Parts: sequence; structure tokens; C-alpha cells
Amino acid sequence: MGAALESSVVSWNDLRWIRDASSGPIVIKGMHTADDAQRAVDAGASAIVLSNHGGGQLDGVAPTLRVLPEVIAAVNGQIELLLDGGIRRGGDIAKALSLGAGAVLVGRAYAYGVGAGGEAGVARAIDILRADLVRTMKLLGCASVSELNRSYVEVPRPWPGPSAPRPPLA
Repeated sequence: MGAALESSVVSWNDLRWIRDASSGPIVIKGMHTADDAQRAVDAGASAIVLSNHGGGQLDGVAPTLRVLPEVIAAVNGQIELLLDGGIRRGGDIAKALSLGAGAVLVGRAYAYGVGAGGEAGVARAIDILRADLVRTMKLLGCASVSELNRSYVEVPRPWPGPSAPRPPLA
């Protein structure tokens, strides 16, 4: 497996090949910059998943919540944008939705749940996230996720964008 992984390279040409071979929607996971998000839009993606792969594959890259606003600006509503990475509790889900993500992925919670208790553990992990999200929304005075917006998240000014230097990661 190591040799196969080392020799594999995914490129924008692969996306063109997939687009030509398929009439269905294409969702690209692993976007992390505004430039790549715009390329995905230009290449015909239906949606993207903004992801730093849980920080385990590319340590030292910015958290997905930090780059979310610039990626949202780049796609400008042309495609659906989902967020992956850094989601550990319901408050994290509320932050991502408030900043404009259409949905979030919570793979780590599922993995921990299945490891701790199989199918019942996954169900419990989902219940914990749902309860925490509901509690967070109630504390914010929101009856629905559709009421979440940027006013609920303090965004540093200036928010780092493609041309602004990002503060060093600790």
C-alpha cells in the first residue's frame, strides 16, 4: 500500500476525465484554498468539501474554519460548500453553519463511536452532537440552523484572506 500511495498523484486532469466520463454530480473533497475552490467551480464540480483531512495528513495547515470565509467568497454561491475537519462538538457545527457552510462532516465522531460501541456507539455519538448543537442554538436564541449567521461568530479583523498573511499556528 505504501508504494501505491507514494506513486499516486491526483491532478485537475483527473477531474476533467471524471467530468467527461460522468453525467452525475461531482463532489470534491480536500479543497483548502480559495484558488482551488475557484478551480473546482471552473472545472464543473457540483460541490466541494473544505477539508484539512483532520489535520493528520497535512499538519500545520490552517483550520478549516479559518479558511471558510475566503473559500465561500471564492465560490460565491455557485456550488454547495461543505466543511470537514475540526468538528468535535455541536458548537463547532454551529460555527461552521454560521460562517456559511452548507453542511458539516463529522467522520471522527463516527469513528470514535464505532470504536467504543459499534453501531450503538455511532448512534450515541450522533445523539451527543445533535444535543450539543440544539443546546448551542438555544443559547444563541435560534430555533433552527437556518437562523444561524455570521453575527454569531466573532471573526477577527482583518480576516486572513488569500493576500493577507495568516498568523502563525501554535
